[in-house]
Amino acid sequence: MADDLGRISRANFEERLRKALRIDTRYSVLDFKFANGYLYILTDSVSNATHISQVYRKDPHDFRIKVVLLPDASVGNSIKGICHVGVAPVRKSANSASEQVTQALYGETFDTLEVKSGWVRIRLHADGYIGWVSSDQVTLFEDKKFYDFQLHPKVYAAVRVAEILEKPVRTGAAIREVVYGSPLSVSGHLGKFIEIRMPDGIRGWIDESLVRGSLRPKESSTEKILATARSFRGVSYVWGGRSAKGFDCSGFVQTVFRLNGVDIPRDADMQFSAGPGVGKNLKRLREGDLLFFSYNGDKINHVAIYTGKNKEFIHSSGFVRVNSFDPKRNNFSSKLLSTFVGACRVV
Repeated sequence: MADDLGRISRANFEERLRKALRIDTRYSVLDFKFANGYLYILTDSVSNATHISQVYRKDPHDFRIKVVLLPDASVGNSIKGICHVGVAPVRKSANSASEQVTQALYGETFDTLEVKSGWVRIRLHADGYIGWVSSDQVTLFEDKKFYDFQLHPKVYAAVRVAEILEKPVRTGAAIREVVYGSPLSVSGHLGKFIEIRMPDGIRGWIDESLVRGSLRPKESSTEKILATARSFRGVSYVWGGRSAKGFDCSGFVQTVFRLNGVDIPRDADMQFSAGPGVGKNLKRLREGDLLFFSYNGDKINHVAIYTGKNKEFIHSSGFVRVNSFDPKRNNFSSKLLSTFVGACRVV
């Protein structure tokens, strides 16, 4: 009975703490673990740690707490890292059956928050997203070695999926793959091939026709944004996906804008406020506007990019496709018209 009361007391405290801190766990850590008579509370922010102590002191408790500030001792000196595979699932929890919340792409960097049992908790530098990635798919670095690696000149993959080859010949065996936009560290040239040094120390070769010298254009435009969006038509929908191997709706939108030099948040609910609101009047929409949809009238569930012509928009739903708000068009979607809640203008 005492154990049951203790669990209830801890559960009530945890719930009260979540409400008090209002932490968005996509971008910050608040985890609980009870062991050896202590409730261990893991967080990644000094401010959060201070608030946790304040909430605990307000009322008497029949258990003690220990606040663990991440990164913890498990990280050692390997405080940063780089993804060394084409696409690495980033999961909600440290196991392969856990939900994929987003992805780390080849060459993307992150802060290391925690290491345990073949998994690494990371915070992506690209958008701040937090999750767990398999340690087999990333390379961890000490601070100086990380920055030394980043100093290598870069080229960027310029096709949906490209292969890094074992030898500088087109018939060479593939040893790694990279997706559109992935940064590749250059260590040499031979003919029409570029030698690539990968984060895990392996060297390979890529055909120079598959890369370009810069990821972001000198200036963005709606025409270029829509051209990028259309280049991904047919790519399958994948929950948590943000690459040419599979997109979810917000991952598609984020990637299209990122490849055109515009950084926006990862998820649709945050993209909703990424620019000035435009409202629901279709006559006010412009090419490149972000369109938002709510299936239950409560939260944002879906996002698309308006193309302008024939009241059409491009989005990832089943696959990257074009639909229309115009009932006269073959690609008209009555569901999306009825659930459309407004737009915002990012460019």
